[in-house]
Amino acid sequence: MTLYALILFLHLTGVVALFLAFGIEWAAISFLVSANSAAEAQAWLRLGRLGPLINGPALLLVILSGGYLASIINVFKQGWIPATLLAIFLALAVGFAMILPRMKRIRAALPAGPTGNVPLPESLRAQLSDPVLLTAIRVRFLIAIGIVYLMAAKMPFLPSLIALVIAIAIGFVLSLSTWSRPQSAPTTS
Repeated sequence: MTLYALILFLHLTGVVALFLAFGIEWAAISFLVSANSAAEAQAWLRLGRLGPLINGPALLLVILSGGYLASIINVFKQGWIPATLLAIFLALAVGFAMILPRMKRIRAALPAGPTGNVPLPESLRAQLSDPVLLTAIRVRFLIAIGIVYLMAAKMPFLPSLIALVIAIAIGFVLSLSTWSRPQSAPTTS
């Protein structure tokens, strides 16, 4: 096995791990939104904590191995590279500015300790019904899919930006149903 093949394998492994983390996060938050008790919400939050534990190292692996691969095949001047870097920055910004603060507020609003079937406080239900959280998760996931498309298509900068805008638009379309739900309405089993 050559060094190039090993780095490519690590790069693809990082991409798979990143999608695994985003998928766990998407599922956990989707189920968290419909939690009926504090214990159920805490269970989904525990699962959701796996996402950042995986996606941080995975993203680092993807960036480092991708940078190495790009330097070996000399593609830094191709348009899809700066578009990809812009998309990575945007995905990070969505995570840090829109997802992380909301998740911290949700964790803080949950009752501490063993909760059993304690109903969720109305203030927490309002936070869980915030459509921005699910929209941010979905848009970030679609940005990652857009980046994979850019890696495969290797287009010039402007078409790469258009592809990313389309990916983001699909993320918003996939989130339309979250915006039409009643805000802070209690869910039933």
